[in-house]
Amino acid sequence: MQSELLEEQVADLDTLMHQVWSPEVRPLAEEALRCYNAGALRASIAATWAAVTADIITKVARLADEGDTLVADFHKKITDAQEKGLTSDGVRAMQTIERDLLAKAVEFELIDSVDCRELERIQQDRNLCVHPSLRAHGGAYTPLPEVARGHLAVAMTILLVNPPTQGSKALKEFCDHICDPHFQPALPHIQVTYFDRVRAAGRRSNVQVAAKAALLETDPAGRMPPHEHADRMAIALEAFASRDRDLVRQTFAGLSERFQRSDGLIQRRALIRLCDTDYFWEAVNPALAGRLESLAVPPAPFSSAGPLSTDYAYSLAIVRSPYVREQMPKVEASVAELPMHHKMQVIAIYPNQYFVPMTIQFMHDAGSWVMGGQTGQLFVQHATFLTLETLQAGLTEWAENHECRTANPMPELAIRLYQLTAHLGPERNRLFRDFVTAVQAHEEPGSFYTYPGLTAALDAVA
Repeated sequence: MQSELLEEQVADLDTLMHQVWSPEVRPLAEEALRCYNAGALRASIAATWAAVTADIITKVARLADEGDTLVADFHKKITDAQEKGLTSDGVRAMQTIERDLLAKAVEFELIDSVDCRELERIQQDRNLCVHPSLRAHGGAYTPLPEVARGHLAVAMTILLVNPPTQGSKALKEFCDHICDPHFQPALPHIQVTYFDRVRAAGRRSNVQVAAKAALLETDPAGRMPPHEHADRMAIALEAFASRDRDLVRQTFAGLSERFQRSDGLIQRRALIRLCDTDYFWEAVNPALAGRLESLAVPPAPFSSAGPLSTDYAYSLAIVRSPYVREQMPKVEASVAELPMHHKMQVIAIYPNQYFVPMTIQFMHDAGSWVMGGQTGQLFVQHATFLTLETLQAGLTEWAENHECRTANPMPELAIRLYQLTAHLGPERNRLFRDFVTAVQAHEEPGSFYTYPGLTAALDAVA
C-alpha cells in the first residue's frame, strides 16, 4: 500500500513537471525530482529552492522585457549582479537579491502573502540542508521524504507552473479578451490561458468577475453592451466550470441574494443564457424559480397569424434544458400549445437533442413547399444530434412527404445532411441510399428531385 501511494505521488509530480512554464527552470525542477526519487532529500530541497529563485528571476526579466516599469529597478539590480559574475561583489549582490526575492515576488503580484509563507518554508529548509552548522547541537538536518516532496509540489503548484502573469494584470487581460471585438467562444483557449496558467487567487478573481457579469450584467466600463458582455462571460464560466465546477458553484451561491433583487429583464436574460448550467440552478430557490417561470412564459396567447415575439421565442427556447422542464413545467406546456411555425421559430434559436423528435414530426406535418423547405433546414441544423435511428426516421418522413421532397432547397440540404452526419460512420450510407431509392420511386427519372447530387456523393465513397 505504501509503495502504491509513493508511485501515485511521483506520478502527480511528473504531471506537474510537464506544466512548468519556463524551459530554463524545468531542468532544475527535474533535478529536484530525481534527487527525491533517489532518496537524496537534502539535495532535492536545495534544488527546489534553486528552481524557485530561478523562476522568479526569469519572470522578472520577462516582465521587464514587456515594459513593466514596476520591476525595472529590481531587474537592473539582478543584471548588475550577474555582470559581476562569481566575484565577491557579485556573490554579495546576489545574496542580497535572494534575501528580498520573495518579498519582491509579492510586490510584483507573482505570488500572494500566503504563497510567500509557503515558499519561505522551502527557503528555511534549504538553509538547514546546505548549512548543517545552523543546528544548535550538531548533526546534519535530516528532512523527511514527505517534506521534500511537499516542498517540490508546493513550488510547482503555486509558482513554477504559472507564467509571469500578475494578479491585477491577469484579470485585466481576461477582461480585455472578453471585450475584444474579435472574441471567439473557444473554450479550450479560455481554459488554458485564463485558468490553467493563472495562480489560484487569479482564478478566483476571474471566476468572480465572470459570474457577476453573467448573472447581474455588470457594466464593462462602457466597452460593450452589458447584456452582450454577460453572454460572453457565460461562455467563459462554462470553460472555468469544466476545470473547477465547485469554485463556480460557490461563487454563484454568494451572488444568489443579489440576483433575487435584480430587475426582471436582467433575470430573464440570465435565465436564457444560463439555463443549461447546474451551478445556476443551485443558486435558484423555489420562490425565485416561480418568478423566473412567470418571466419566461408569455402572459397571454399570441396570434397564430404572425411570428412569435423574438423575446419570448428566446425565453421559450430554454425548454431544451432538463432543469427547466423539471422546475418550470409551464414552459414545456406553453411550447406544446404553440402552432407549428411558432415551434419551429423557437427550435431554430438553439438546436438541441431535445428538439430532434419535433423536427422529424415537422417533416411529416409540412403542408407546403415553403414549410417543407423550412423543416428540412431545421432537420439539418440538428444533424450533430442525430443517431442512426433518428436519421432513418427523418429521412423516411422526408421521402414520403411530397411538400418536403420537392421543396426547392431540399436536394442541396440532403447533401449537407449527409456531410454533417459523418459522426454516424459508414452505416449511414445505407440509410441515404434507401432514401434515394424511396425518392426515385416518387419522381420521374432524371428529375432534379431524384437527388442526383446526393447520389453522386454516395457513389464517391462507394
